[in-house]
Amino acid sequence: MGARMKLFCHIIFILLLFQPLALSEDFVVYNVQKALSFGNDEVLEKDYFINMGHQNGLRVGSILDVYRKISSYDVRTEKLYLNVTFPFARLKVIHVENQLAIARLEKFLPPEKTPVFFPPGVMAGDIVKKAE
Repeated sequence: MGARMKLFCHIIFILLLFQPLALSEDFVVYNVQKALSFGNDEVLEKDYFINMGHQNGLRVGSILDVYRKISSYDVRTEKLYLNVTFPFARLKVIHVENQLAIARLEKFLPPEKTPVFFPPGVMAGDIVKKAE
């Protein structure tokens, strides 16, 4: 097989490998901002920036469920098995624009309803869906 054909096959393989990421319609937390602490005991709010907005039906006061996707590992075969996606928190929208929203934590789901995961808390990359 010639060098050009090998390169072409590698490019096709990479495109197929990342195709699910490119076609994903998941909305996610893409940034987290936290106020600066001045050393007192005040509770600092975090703002969660989300890549959905008015065009996706959000408005101020909308509630979003937050999901974490983690990989499960099979210790018998020492290989990754499947991805697991589960809800663990709720956010409330405080600001909306056409293609983005800013939300704050409303609550975490009770520990008995969520698997143990790390790191705890909402972070960039977590999946968000409008609550039913």
